[in-house]
Amino acid sequence: MDRLGLTGTSLGQACLVSKEAVSNWLSGDSIPRPGKLPKLAETLQLTVEQLFVSDETPEPIVAYRTKTNRPATGAALDAAQEVALHLQELAQYVEPRLKYEPRKLKDPQLEIDYVRGVAAETRASLGLTPDQVLTNEHLVQLFKSFGAYLVPVFWGLNKERHENALNVYLPESKESWVVFNLGCKKDDYKYWLAHEYAHCLSLHKLQDEPGEKFAERFAQFLLFPDEVAQACLDEMQSAKKPMDVANSYAERLDISIVTVVKGVDRLLLEQNKSESGLVDDAFWRRWRAGRAQVPSAARELFGTDTPAVEEFIAKCEQVYDTPVFKALANLQRQEGGRNPAFIAAALKVGLGEAVGLSHALWEIQS
Repeated sequence: MDRLGLTGTSLGQACLVSKEAVSNWLSGDSIPRPGKLPKLAETLQLTVEQLFVSDETPEPIVAYRTKTNRPATGAALDAAQEVALHLQELAQYVEPRLKYEPRKLKDPQLEIDYVRGVAAETRASLGLTPDQVLTNEHLVQLFKSFGAYLVPVFWGLNKERHENALNVYLPESKESWVVFNLGCKKDDYKYWLAHEYAHCLSLHKLQDEPGEKFAERFAQFLLFPDEVAQACLDEMQSAKKPMDVANSYAERLDISIVTVVKGVDRLLLEQNKSESGLVDDAFWRRWRAGRAQVPSAARELFGTDTPAVEEFIAKCEQVYDTPVFKALANLQRQEGGRNPAFIAAALKVGLGEAVGLSHALWEIQS
């Protein structure tokens, strides 16, 4: 109905029933009479057979990339699906955040102006002007307003074992779960959360490569709006050391220098000008060489890369308002004992870490 622009009234008129009858169909209070099925199928551009749904729970939808930033296939995709299925099971132990379906994009598109507009509206919803800094608190607020559940984990520093995040959408409950790695670098952290928020907005409409491209563009515009990119470009063009200007913008906005130079180059190309020339092989060599000095998001949050399990749980619940640890504790209580195997599969962590979490959650629950 959304795709065809049909309302309850227009669908009812096509099927010669009242809009109240259509409302009852949609709510599950009644089903169409057999004689109405052919016209209903024709109006919805389906076959009659397609009107009948299976009793099976629909499979979760995941957005995930491997270390090489390629679409997940084979073992990587299987691992992502395993996390999704465990989160689907865990969802029964979580209170729904919203009484209504979350506000998703009706028809997400990859066109640059469209993505730019979505990012601008998102900033405006937070009361931010283009030149104001988007903070972690703002990002958490977006997920909370959307009704998504944040699941902070520690997958190792700088993607040692995994990608930075995994987005899971559960079609049956219409819930989004965002599993993200606090071991990522501090300057990448907000980009990845913004990236995952874009998946929340579009996941069930844009998937795989189009979904990733949309998320990348959205994160760029959300963190580094065109108005700020243009101001940065103007300063760079009159500066003796343009890279110093780019670095100052990255530090002030608390984002990666990569986001800044890519934003500037995007503007130059849109203005039919040559790129800045800042992004060359030497740039990437310097960038990689300096990565060891950039602290992790975990160090910023806990003051260390190896927080105690109890501190990890308490701080994550405080900062991200995550229900995942209480849900895992409730699951263990219902099962009458600790279950590190489930925790390892649900959070995609090693069994040793899962044992520590399982024990701490059991003690907290007790």
